[in-house]
Amino acid sequence: MKTLANIAAIAGLALVAEGAGAYTYISRDCGTVTGYSNISRTFNLGSNLSTAEKNDIATALARLTVFSQASFILNDNNDSSWSTTNTQNEIYHDTSHATAQCSLYYNTSSCTVIATDIRFGNQPWVTGNDSNHWPYDNSSATGGRSILGTAVHEGGHCAGMGHEADVYNIMGDDWDHVTRNGTTSYYGPGEDLSDGLIDRWGKRSGNDAYRDVGLAVHRYDGSDGTYSSHSFGVLRDASGAVLPVAGSFEGQPSYEVVAGETVQMELTVENIGEKNTESFHTGFYLSSNSIISSSDTFLSEDTGYVMTRNIPYEVLEPVTIPIDTPPGTYFLGAYANHDFQFGEVTYQNNVAYYPVEVLPPPADLTVPFAGVSDTTLLPTQSFSILAVTRNAGDGPADSSTLRYYRSTNSIISTGDSFVGSDSISALAAGAQQASNDPETAPATEGTWYYGACVDSVAGEEVTNNQCSSAAQVTVAAQTPDVSTGAVSGIGATEATVSATVTANGANTMLYFDYGTDGQFGNTLTHGFVGSGLSSVNASNLLPGLVCNTQYQVRARAVNNKGSALGSVVQFTTEACAGCQ
Repeated sequence: MKTLANIAAIAGLALVAEGAGAYTYISRDCGTVTGYSNISRTFNLGSNLSTAEKNDIATALARLTVFSQASFILNDNNDSSWSTTNTQNEIYHDTSHATAQCSLYYNTSSCTVIATDIRFGNQPWVTGNDSNHWPYDNSSATGGRSILGTAVHEGGHCAGMGHEADVYNIMGDDWDHVTRNGTTSYYGPGEDLSDGLIDRWGKRSGNDAYRDVGLAVHRYDGSDGTYSSHSFGVLRDASGAVLPVAGSFEGQPSYEVVAGETVQMELTVENIGEKNTESFHTGFYLSSNSIISSSDTFLSEDTGYVMTRNIPYEVLEPVTIPIDTPPGTYFLGAYANHDFQFGEVTYQNNVAYYPVEVLPPPADLTVPFAGVSDTTLLPTQSFSILAVTRNAGDGPADSSTLRYYRSTNSIISTGDSFVGSDSISALAAGAQQASNDPETAPATEGTWYYGACVDSVAGEEVTNNQCSSAAQVTVAAQTPDVSTGAVSGIGATEATVSATVTANGANTMLYFDYGTDGQFGNTLTHGFVGSGLSSVNASNLLPGLVCNTQYQVRARAVNNKGSALGSVVQFTTEACAGCQ
């Protein structure tokens, strides 16, 4: 006597980890449910299915079986006597069930399937190939679950395939095993399910005529019981960090990228067709709209894809945004077999993209040079600080301010003593501007350091390189300079002597040494003439001279750096009174 049982394969949520040969067959206590009496099944379509739903179910089952000898035939007879135990293959709505189910009516002794029913349960089912469904539209008002995607999943069960929790697979979560070009979504069997169906039922052709490769931004995100779950991939920068999210496009995150930046695209790649190993090229494009095609801006190509049909392959592809891309909204797309090296059953699943907001390339103001007009200065001496401001970034820089600083150490920063500033004009990428600032050396002797820092501008990302290196300056007084002037007002017993003195930064005293017969035995003290850098003219009256006598005089200047002598000047006093 035959014993009949009803088992259910229920679609739901899940998470898992990559493995090899991940697909499974449905099995029960009697063993693997492989004893199908026929690899082709005819289903009656229920009367409670809409025309749009029937069309989506037909599309789903055709995609499911295109690569293997398993096949499904649909009989649109508006069947209203559906039941899981009436030995008929049927597809219908059954709101008593929570999600969806392929019910297998089978012999528990031989594990032979007698009938299969696909029941769509109490879910917000939607039809069509737009993006108005999960995972793109999760709102209760407009979103829902694609009956097409679920029909592929349940059809897989009805062809003997079990749930999958180890890889990106439609036999896990079905609603987010999806890709799209533009807003047109595509649900298909994917690599792992197709591999399982081919292994179980054999290839559809004898010459690998049915070929297909695919891409998706969705990827495996772990397991939850017997189900894999999937999530959107992310866009990363060159270091691997996730880029900032700028917003969303039709339910998919949009990322901020900078013109000229290299980013990394997370992609899932699949060999879905009959051919065991496919070699193909993937092109990367930048589009101003969400429909990726080979007429978009070509960025690069990866020619190294060699895919053995087994499990999906997750990749991280580096792509560089052109430096001259104007700011705005774009779509960064990957296109498998973009050069059509071979024909495919469909090209609807060959594209995956990330919405991006392209920002202008940042400016990067730097001060690559700072110097001084003289590195050895007298106290309060005038000199100039010289500097060059350069935009080392890839984008234009707004106008800015260059600020000059004096430091007591060789590290220039904005915390040093501010001494002056210059205006910096707007600079194109790579442009530079030379500036100079007239300054006065400190009155205090010592070693000082001068440099400049430029203010940051809008959009500048690197702000730790805006100060120059330091130019060292030594400030030190010097021995004074002195010259003896002409003697005037010469009388019999007196004369006026003069001198010009430059103190050279230190307090300086002036003296006049004088005498006769080549000797300088007498000194007249003029006194303090200052410490400045300007020449000072000084004069004194020499009293008590002897009449009719030749004298010599010289000026002598003294400071803490040493003394200096002026030239010798000779003069003769007038004749004595009464002498003829």
